[in-house]
Amino acid sequence: MSEIVPAIIPKNLNLLKERLPLVAYFVKRVQIDFIDGKYDDDLSWPFSVEGLDEVANMVRNDEKFPFSDKVVIEADMMVLHPIEYLPDLLSLGVKSFVIHVDSTDHLKECISTIKHAGCEVGLGIKPSINSELLEPFILDVDFVQFMDSDNIGHVGVEVDNLVLTKIKSFHEIHPLLLLQADIGVNAETIPELKKAGVSRFVAGSAVFNNPNIKEAIEKLSSL
Repeated sequence: MSEIVPAIIPKNLNLLKERLPLVAYFVKRVQIDFIDGKYDDDLSWPFSVEGLDEVANMVRNDEKFPFSDKVVIEADMMVLHPIEYLPDLLSLGVKSFVIHVDSTDHLKECISTIKHAGCEVGLGIKPSINSELLEPFILDVDFVQFMDSDNIGHVGVEVDNLVLTKIKSFHEIHPLLLLQADIGVNAETIPELKKAGVSRFVAGSAVFNNPNIKEAIEKLSSL
């Protein structure tokens, strides 16, 4: 069985609240993409209009993300200087974080803050980034997330074939470290990614574009 992690790119808070219950009963973990428009040219909530005010109100009212007591809410931090946003997201019930190695000069501080809060942390890396940048932090993280394309923050993007070699080489060096893949994950790509060493698969379009979401997750999990 393959572990499927549905991915939500929320354009607004309402969309996030609508999508979480569609998958929360069928998976262990749900990933939310936070994109600030600086690390990547796309933009997601809460970096859209009024989003940061909504976060502030949620924190002030001690409100958590829906279903944060049922599934692991994972934040994919596609932002510059992610350390700035960790306290609020921890307050909202996020239990796992992906920090991208090229997003900050304060990786150790990010990792320490997240681990001190009792949460999981993984490092994200794009195909164009040298995997050697991961090495100083391997013993401190719970997993590595390989982005299957440099075109992050978008749906329906195809896997960069070069990433399969990158994942395989990394897995051979670190066979016990959990690897997850994001971007282009679907029924066609999961078998190849799994063969390369991936055991957790972040899927957006392959889940939410299916009229029967439960069936889509079950099918992908069976691969």
